Amino acid sequence: MALTTIEQASGQWTVVNTDQITYIREDTYGTAIHFSSGEHIICSLELNDLLSRLAPASPEMMLTRPS
Repeated sequence: MALTTIEQASGQWTVVNTDQITYIREDTYGTAIHFSSGEHIICSLELNDLLSRLAPASPEMMLTRPS
């Protein structure tokens, strides 16, 4: 289990289990992290900043930007 902290768009900090991330995409309100549970959060980081923050926590996960 790999955990990291992410600041949500609301200004609150949350602990994210990177093993539970299904996908990440840019949404109307910011960068959205979607989880296998069906829930999602909107974070304050830009997509590239978020991916670079998550990469050290999940080196086995290939983080790519859709074309």
